[in-house]
Amino acid sequence: MGVDEVPPYAVACLELDTRLEFAGHQHVTFIETRDPDGGRTRWSCVQAISAIRDGERFVVAEDGHGKLTLLEPGLCPQCPFATLLVDPPEARPAPCG
Repeated sequence: MGVDEVPPYAVACLELDTRLEFAGHQHVTFIETRDPDGGRTRWSCVQAISAIRDGERFVVAEDGHGKLTLLEPGLCPQCPFATLLVDPPEARPAPCG
């Protein structure tokens, strides 16, 4: 990590819009993170996308060799709705519960 780089947020879970999930839509409504300062934060999809655009990183997983899997802004695979995605999709965090 560079001197100017802020520590990432660790994504603990995410919440999808269950009204459309049955049809293959993946509209993230909220995520919950473990924060660099030890706290926890609940972010709306819009807040998280804005934070990512401002330089924040939301880590879903780390492979132990420094490679991070990040939550990134993207479009729902079924429609042009802005949401948060993970590549590969099977690395998506567990639902909040």
